[in-house]
Amino acid sequence: MTGLLFPAITERMAAHPDSVIGNLADRTTTTQVLEVSGSKRRRLEQSLFRERSRVAIIRRNSPSYVSDLLAVLGAGHVPFLMDPSLGPGELARLFADCGVDAVLHDDTERFPANRRTIDFLGSWLSVITDPASAAPELHPDTELCRLTSGSTRTPGCVEFSGSAVLAAAEGWRAASGFGPADRVLCFAGLYNGLGFNAALIPGLLAGASLYLPAGLPAASNIRRHMAEIDPTVLVAFPAAYDGLAASDRSTLDRHSLRLALSSAARLSARTSTVLTAHGTRIADYYGIAETGPLTFNPDPRPGGGQGYPLPGVSLRFEGDEPDSGRLLARSRSMGTRYLNYPGMLEERITESGHYRTNDQGSLTADGELRLGERLDDSLSIGGKKVSMSEVEELLTSHPDVTACAVAVVAPPAGGHPFLGAVLVGPRVPDVVEIRRYCLTRAAPFKVPERVVVVPEIPRNGAGKVQRAAVAKLLLASLEQPKGRAHAADR
Repeated sequence: MTGLLFPAITERMAAHPDSVIGNLADRTTTTQVLEVSGSKRRRLEQSLFRERSRVAIIRRNSPSYVSDLLAVLGAGHVPFLMDPSLGPGELARLFADCGVDAVLHDDTERFPANRRTIDFLGSWLSVITDPASAAPELHPDTELCRLTSGSTRTPGCVEFSGSAVLAAAEGWRAASGFGPADRVLCFAGLYNGLGFNAALIPGLLAGASLYLPAGLPAASNIRRHMAEIDPTVLVAFPAAYDGLAASDRSTLDRHSLRLALSSAARLSARTSTVLTAHGTRIADYYGIAETGPLTFNPDPRPGGGQGYPLPGVSLRFEGDEPDSGRLLARSRSMGTRYLNYPGMLEERITESGHYRTNDQGSLTADGELRLGERLDDSLSIGGKKVSMSEVEELLTSHPDVTACAVAVVAPPAGGHPFLGAVLVGPRVPDVVEIRRYCLTRAAPFKVPERVVVVPEIPRNGAGKVQRAAVAKLLLASLEQPKGRAHAADR
């Protein structure tokens, strides 16, 4: 039984046989991808004997990723899309908690010893020989699972029905105008909501050409792809756009981009201003793993919100005012439940069917969503509250700081917790001068006590800051004098 997703996607792909699914090194057509997926499906049928086996796909973007996904769906199994940057311990726990039967990957050294590994035509299939015996049952309607890290203690595995995945893609395709003439350049991982819901599935359904680079989204790499592909749609995370804005921007003056998408964090005002001056405006977009895409505005204005509700989306607010407070969201693309956290997602669903998010927000007079502070974005400094975003905006207003992340760190020797920050700049900033700059613009408790210059901000595959890694860097800096804290990190 192949469910809804496989026939819906493959029928649309077959209607556009010459569309490209590739990258600069490997340009294939949808016809070729369908042929390869058929061969892979037969290999799965010879290797996996349990109905609805749970197959984790853990690999970088590539045309093979698409054929892997289609093979799993076509064989009647359930793909689990996972971040390749997850550590061995995290993966082992997810495999056990979710009852993963096999892994499709491109790295034979990363996975547990209890497996047999098979050549899978451009990747590897590792079959787990002693899967967890007490794994929770999948919901009968589940056709695909993705992870979220924002609402659970460890990555939560969200189950999605085929109808929910298709609703997200069709809603996005209608709103964004995806069509066969589009060339979509996607630097967001396909396991992530941005890459999956705003590029991969709607692109396949629309017959668009998909370019899926495996390399890091460095500014030079993006410029090279833009010059050679001339995409009409660019999908990337904020750090990629920050890099473009801070580098040689000549490529931005010669392009066919009609839509640029970003997610996971807000773009800095500096980046938005620079890119807009070169004809590249980043569309407003908001979505979360549990609900799929929620809002969109392809023509944002300076200081605007996060876009207007997509078709089938209902937004409400929990608070004293009807149009502001904690954001509640309902969509046709909502997940069913967390496989590895039974009951937790259901607890966040209101009687009206809305998901209770961790975001505060409001609606403007014309119905656009404007997000406020996250409910879990506050720090306690000496008994006073300050938001991480407020401190980070203060730091990035300095001309020598292009990106930063903050955390409250408790020294292991029992010292007082302190507010610290790691930052990146085009040249090594003077950390003493940066603290002095901040002290002239904000209350002392909002100014990081410790500042460390690093080559890059620690982020996961979705572009979100890894606060634990930030805290580790700050702890390591305690061995250095405050004024020279950056020396050990360059």
